Amino acid sequence: MRVSMHNLYANNLQSLQNSTVDIARLNEMMATGSSILRPSDDPIGAVKVMGNERDMAATEQYLKNTESLSSSFGRAETYMSSMVELQNRMREITVSASNGSLSAEDRTAYAAELEELLESFSDVLNAKDEGGNYLFSGNETDTPPIGKDAAGNYVYQGDTSHREVQTSSSSWMTANSTAADFIFSNGSADILNQTKDFIDALEDPALAPGDPAFDQVSGDMLASLDDTLTSISSAITDIGGKQNTLSLVQGSHEERVLFNKEVIGETEGLDYAQATAEYNLKLTTLKVTQQTFVQVSQLTLFNHI
Repeated sequence: MRVSMHNLYANNLQSLQNSTVDIARLNEMMATGSSILRPSDDPIGAVKVMGNERDMAATEQYLKNTESLSSSFGRAETYMSSMVELQNRMREITVSASNGSLSAEDRTAYAAELEELLESFSDVLNAKDEGGNYLFSGNETDTPPIGKDAAGNYVYQGDTSHREVQTSSSSWMTANSTAADFIFSNGSADILNQTKDFIDALEDPALAPGDPAFDQVSGDMLASLDDTLTSISSAITDIGGKQNTLSLVQGSHEERVLFNKEVIGETEGLDYAQATAEYNLKLTTLKVTQQTFVQVSQLTLFNHI
């Protein structure tokens, strides 16, 4: 009798502990909304969820990269469009100022406007992003791309590096253009110093359209403008193509993130109705076990038999 009573007591105690653990586990499940609290709950499901979570984390990073690239390209395109507008006006002035019927005063007035346009063009080339980094300096993002040397000539101060950003598991995209790409690499002299030379010619009272020296500078100016406009327009077209590609890639990434979320939800998502029913059943079982345990504990007379 003593052995049977001991077993009954132990069994009730174990049942009480099991019910308490089960209820705590169900409470945690309902709090987290997950049916897999630890790998041992569902080894196969846990491995599947971890795989989807890794894939989703990588895809979300690629999505952030593409969004950042798209924003950066948008800023660059805006500044490049401003460059084109400035260059077009500079070309209009060059053509007009090369008219032989103009007076010296007219040429001086055009020179003054070109000075302002040249300064504006230099400022646009030295544009920064929202983080204070120079957009067109390559990897030298803390250095303005355009500066002047001791002689007052314009020089490129950045580098020619291009940053590559990963947009998917197997794809990378060039993230930046440099001023060297479309200002200092065309077939003619760079437009900054060429404009400076043309301004000097316009301000020189000894020179006028029809003079070989003036016509040479004017012709070089037009050639440099055309080369620069072609380079900048090509860069804008390239950005447009990249933006289209990014739009497609972003859509694909968004779908992949959604797919992973759905798979994770289906694998570890908690059926609240079922969990609630099980919780109520476990709670009832616990109450019955507690009552039985109290009753058994009070039968101390059997300990003396």
